Amino acid sequence: MIDEQIALLERALGREKLARKEAEKILEEKSLELYELNQKLKIANTTSTPKPTKKENGVYSSLADAYLKMDLAGNALEMNEAAIELFGYDLQNESLNIVNLIYRDDFTYAMNCYKDLIKNGAFTDYVARVYTKEGPYKLVHINANLVYNDKKVAIAAEGIIRDITEENKARVLIEEQRAELSTIVNSSPFGIVLTENGTIIKSNKAFQDMMGFTVNELQHIDPIEFILPQDVSKIQEIQAQMNSGEKNRIDFTQEIKTKKGELIKVRVNITTIFDDHGKPKYRLSILENITEEARRNALIEDQREQLEVIFDNSPLGIVLSDNGALTKVNQALLDLLGYTHEESKSLRFEDITHAGDLAASKGLMQKIQNGEQDTVILKKRYIKKDGTTISAKSNLSVVRDSTGKIKYHVIVIEDISEQERAEQQKENLLKRLEKSNNELQEYAHVVSHDLKSPLRSISALVSWIKEDCNDIMHDQGHRNLDLIELTVEKMESLINGILTYSAIERAKDEERVVSIDETIENIVALLYIPDHITVTVNKPLPSIYADPTRVQQLFQNLIGNAINYIDKEVGTVEIDYQDAGKYWIYSIKDNGVGIAKEYHEKIFGIFQSLNTDPKKGSTGIGLSIVKKIVEQYEGEIYLESEEGVGTTFFLKFKK
Repeated sequence: MIDEQIALLERALGREKLARKEAEKILEEKSLELYELNQKLKIANTTSTPKPTKKENGVYSSLADAYLKMDLAGNALEMNEAAIELFGYDLQNESLNIVNLIYRDDFTYAMNCYKDLIKNGAFTDYVARVYTKEGPYKLVHINANLVYNDKKVAIAAEGIIRDITEENKARVLIEEQRAELSTIVNSSPFGIVLTENGTIIKSNKAFQDMMGFTVNELQHIDPIEFILPQDVSKIQEIQAQMNSGEKNRIDFTQEIKTKKGELIKVRVNITTIFDDHGKPKYRLSILENITEEARRNALIEDQREQLEVIFDNSPLGIVLSDNGALTKVNQALLDLLGYTHEESKSLRFEDITHAGDLAASKGLMQKIQNGEQDTVILKKRYIKKDGTTISAKSNLSVVRDSTGKIKYHVIVIEDISEQERAEQQKENLLKRLEKSNNELQEYAHVVSHDLKSPLRSISALVSWIKEDCNDIMHDQGHRNLDLIELTVEKMESLINGILTYSAIERAKDEERVVSIDETIENIVALLYIPDHITVTVNKPLPSIYADPTRVQQLFQNLIGNAINYIDKEVGTVEIDYQDAGKYWIYSIKDNGVGIAKEYHEKIFGIFQSLNTDPKKGSTGIGLSIVKKIVEQYEGEIYLESEEGVGTTFFLKFKK
């Protein structure tokens, strides 16, 4: 970019220099001719009214510029060869009135100049456009004076007419080239400075903005002041090389100091400009502020180093591949496959891919080549140097250039051999566990069934004894028989609880949206609720998606426990809920005996009961069933309780 700017400036400077030379040459020649002509005009004088003639001899015939004499009415009297050639008229063959030569748009200006001539006797530097007999108009420069007779009466006017058409074109060209150069310099994004003998004589706005100085300030500053002390010797060496002619152009990067004291990094190009004699005259410096570019490059370099560190130290194998060849590999991959860096350079992916996976790999690579996808994740087997095989997950990504063409592939390879073995072991273990669980549930069912038979027999025998011996049995005997019946009932409830607990995960009824309000109504209608206890639903409860039977078991256990353990004269059970974002949290609150904090976790264990009153009929299984149901639906159960005040159970379910 900076080289293009330099070339553009050099071309513009060259054009301006060439145009200036041409203009100076023309001006020099015309000035010499004008001087000679003025000298001849001073000598020449006539006292009689001349007749129209072509001046072939005398002082005017040899002039390069046109000479013309006219009477005061504008009729041409004399013309030299140059005048005839300029205007195209020959007085020997035709007459000419000068008024007819005046360019129409310059007529008023011409008449005013003629008045000045009559008034003052002469005029100089009259510039105007004139018509010629054939062809375009000309731009001419005229110096004229009056001709007097012996009585000092003006009888004619004569003048030297210089054709400045080409000279004016040269001048216009110079101005255009100067404007072009000024536009380039002023609109350039780079700082441009022209120095002469170490003094800044011209600078553009970009340089002024870059450094923070005004034009006037820069003209009184030695450029060496921009340089840091430690770099002064380097700049002086560059100046010496250019002063000696060893180098006419030089490029370098440099840190310089702005007016505010800030350091900026610039790319500098200095070119020597020579005068017409080939001697150094100016130095043109172009400065590009690359501070941000340098920072970006430094950041890119830091990131590149960080990526190299990641690449080299990654525990995963990483490969850069070009058309199947292993262009670059990290140490982790070498360790994984057992190759050295040197050996890997000759490897291709098909060399390390298991034969059974080659077809699938080639198919995916073809899709990538066709542009169907840029990222692929696949499991495949790799062959190690010793011939053994490993299983790996390969993550392949495509890196493309600015045109969309594939530059290379990045493949990250993770050894999953141990993971696959662990997954296989886990799968085998789950199968064994499932089998064992099924056997355990079947065993629980068989055992419970076998236990129920003698219990039913005992219950029947106790009933018969009561009927047969009712008249002869004393009170203690009746109490003992009642105790036996109560124990049998408790044992049967315990067995039923075990069956229920073991069947929760096995039995899967149809799940649907369950109305909790309807479920609570059914439970309240089913349970025995003493007159001093009220069960209240504070507000309509949201429904959940679940097995209706399990939901009934869940709430029936909690509400039943709440009723059983109320010891107050006025008992209350309150059912409510709160919206917790993605969850519904239901609560069952009672004003019963409460639960000590140390038992808040223990009560959810199977066969764990805090009740010591056999009349309550607690088996210690109810809350464990509740917890198992809640966990089956990925929910949560917890409680808040204070002894003597009451307990609140919370059920958290996903919406």
